[in-house]
Amino acid sequence: MRTLLTAKDKIQVYAISVDNAEKNKGVSEKIAKDGKGLLPFPILSDVGHQTIDQFGLFDPAYIGTGSEGIPHPAIYILDKKRKVLFAKIEPDYKKRPTNTELRIELDKLK
Repeated sequence: MRTLLTAKDKIQVYAISVDNAEKNKGVSEKIAKDGKGLLPFPILSDVGHQTIDQFGLFDPAYIGTGSEGIPHPAIYILDKKRKVLFAKIEPDYKKRPTNTELRIELDKLK
């Protein structure tokens, strides 16, 4: 995701996590230590998973684990009017759209 956007892109990217802001900051710092640079987007906190619940991303597999609210991984691309142009929800967190797939969708915004 760090190599997806170009300097010409006028696109805002946000990640949403059920973790608090302090933990998200730690995650960002840990990721940056891999030598590939900082994340070019913020990780927003949804501690009460209200946003995650509104998008129907609640993953019941975590009920009773102390991690209730962990969402199914999802990527949404919205236009300036907040219309959803692309959505990918994946129960398996290891399966993610490639940057090439996302770039195709982002280029449709131009």
